[in-house]
Amino acid sequence: MTLGPALALLAAGVLGGCAELEDAARDTAREAGCQAAQEAVDGVTTRADEAVADLGADPAAAERELTALRDAVDAAASGVSDEVATHLGTAEGALDALSEQAQAAADGTEVDDVAVDAAQSELDGAVEDLTQVC
Repeated sequence: MTLGPALALLAAGVLGGCAELEDAARDTAREAGCQAAQEAVDGVTTRADEAVADLGADPAAAERELTALRDAVDAAASGVSDEVATHLGTAEGALDALSEQAQAAADGTEVDDVAVDAAQSELDGAVEDLTQVC
């Protein structure tokens, strides 16, 4: 074998190895992102449901809880990309909508039950979708 074909084979092996390393790094990053996302949404629907149940009794506490949940989801979303980030963004939006309703209740404005139901449904769907992706 002459030097030209040998170098071509060596280059192909190195490039193939690089692609495998890139794939492995991408998979590891995705797994880490999924783990962080799962931790962020673990129990979020239950806690959000409990906060919504408190809207009439203590809307300020409900707002604090919903805002804390949204902030946790937002923090997890900062380290991920692709489909995981999309589902976390949907969950964050739903928590924002619930938080807005809690703030309205705290201000003495009537809570929009349709908006609350829609946001809870959106949150449930986002968490379920994230679980399926990860």
